[in-house]
Amino acid sequence: MTDQQESRRTRSREEVAYVCARLDQIRTSLERYGREGAAPLERVMAALRAEEDPVPALDALHEALLVAGDAVGLHGQVRGLSPLGVDADLPDEWVLLCPTGQCARHAWPDEGDAEPPCRVSGRPLRGARL
Repeated sequence: MTDQQESRRTRSREEVAYVCARLDQIRTSLERYGREGAAPLERVMAALRAEEDPVPALDALHEALLVAGDAVGLHGQVRGLSPLGVDADLPDEWVLLCPTGQCARHAWPDEGDAEPPCRVSGRPLRGARL
């Protein structure tokens, strides 16, 4: 894989994480101001559920968000997995991640609570040790 392909893969995972975290707001914005309504968002969701390459659908969603008045769309967000307060030297630190690895979003497990499901597939998030 080339550096450019790896960079785009990382960016797409971050974009999927952004979409997952703001699913309802994106849907509302597109339904209110988008030319196609929520169709661009639904294409992203369909690609993710089918475990297909989401990049074309993400690019279309980015454009739809710009048209709907979002000044930065998906590509202009600053994101990443750099949680504050996590000490890499401490054992048994866990984070919940996308079950398919298509998304860079993360959640912290709550003791005693069931793992939250993925907002795209409905499958349980997978635990990973930091």
